[in-house]
Amino acid sequence: MTQLSEEIKKRLPEGYRLVKNETEPIAYGLKALIAYIQMPENTEGGTDKLEELVNGIEGVSHAEVVNVTRLGF
Repeated sequence: MTQLSEEIKKRLPEGYRLVKNETEPIAYGLKALIAYIQMPENTEGGTDKLEELVNGIEGVSHAEVVNVTRLGF
């Protein structure tokens, strides 16, 4: 999973940042990488570009955004 998170970090466009990541067991030895990614608020297409980017990485079977929130600082 470390290799996958490094690959995501490497491919993120300017203005995006991998804040943290966690590994979560799913079933039968499969694991999910939960990635917290900071991105520009006014991104055209919303999170579609981010999902496409991660889904294009070898070894990723499915990526989806499950939560979006504004940073409050």
